[in-house]
Amino acid sequence: MINRMSSGQMARAYLGDLHGVHRALADAQQRIATGRSMVRPSDDPVGIAISLGLRRDQAATEAWSRNIADSLTWLNTTDRALGQALEVVQRASELGVQGGNGTLSAEARALIADAVDGLRAQFVEVGNSSLGGRHLFAGTATGTRPFDPATAAAAPPINTGRITREVAQGSTVAINITADRLQGPGGAVPDVLTALGDLAAALRAGDDAGIAAGLDRFAAHQANINALRGEVGANVNRLELTAARFDAQRVATGEQLGMLEGVDMARAIIEFTERETVYKAALAAGARISQPSLMDFLR
Repeated sequence: MINRMSSGQMARAYLGDLHGVHRALADAQQRIATGRSMVRPSDDPVGIAISLGLRRDQAATEAWSRNIADSLTWLNTTDRALGQALEVVQRASELGVQGGNGTLSAEARALIADAVDGLRAQFVEVGNSSLGGRHLFAGTATGTRPFDPATAAAAPPINTGRITREVAQGSTVAINITADRLQGPGGAVPDVLTALGDLAAALRAGDDAGIAAGLDRFAAHQANINALRGEVGANVNRLELTAARFDAQRVATGEQLGMLEGVDMARAIIEFTERETVYKAALAAGARISQPSLMDFLR
C-alpha cells in the first residue's frame, strides 16, 4: 500500500524543519553577539552548574573585598591617629624632663605646665578622631564622641565594643581600638589624661617627685601606644595578604569562566556561515514544494 502525503502535510513538515534550521541559525548568531557558548542551560547543564558556582564565589569574594577595603581605610586612619597620640605623650615626657630642671623658676615651670595643658587638649582631639563621621575610638557607638573636650576626659560610659568585619569564609577581624585602651594600659598606671593633668599640677607646685612619677607614667603610655600600633599593623598585614589572595583568586575564576562560557569566535563564525547556507537552501527547497496543478498540465 502506497502512503501518500498531501500538499498540506508537506507544507507543515517543511515549516517544522525550517523552524528548527532557523533556531539553530539564531543560536549561532547569538553566540557570536554575546561571546558566550552557553545560551541556554540545556546547551551544557554541567557547565552551567559549574559556572553558577563560580559566579557565587565571585560575588562572595567581591563582598569580602569591599569589607577589606573599608577595614584597611579604618585601620590606616587609626594608625595615623595613634601616631599623633604617641607624639603627644613623647612631647609631654620631654616637657617633664625640662620642667624637672631644678634651676628653673616658678614662672618657667608654669609656662611648661600651660604647654602640658595644651597637650592634654590635643590628646582629646586625637581621641575624637573620626572617619566619614564615625569616631575611631568610640567602640561600637561610632556616632558619639568618646572624649569630652569640656572635661578633657573620656565621656562616661566608655563603650568598649569591638567592631568586626568578615573578611573571608568564617574569618573576622576586629578593626577598632577603644577609648579605654587608648587612654592607657590600665592597672596601677593612671590614664594618660590624668597623667597629663598631674604633671601640669606638679610643675606648678614645684613637686619634683610628682614630675619624676609623671615621666615613669609616660614611658608606660608610650609602650602601650606602640603596642596598639603593632596590633593595628598586624591586622593591616593580614588584610593585605587576604586581599592579594582574593586578587589571584579573581583572576583564576575569570579564566575558568572564560573557558566554560567563552566562545571560539573563528569556529562560531564558521558554524554561523554553515547554518546560514543550510537556511538559504531550505528556503529555496520550500519554494519548490508546491507541485504543478492540473491546470498547469492542461496548458
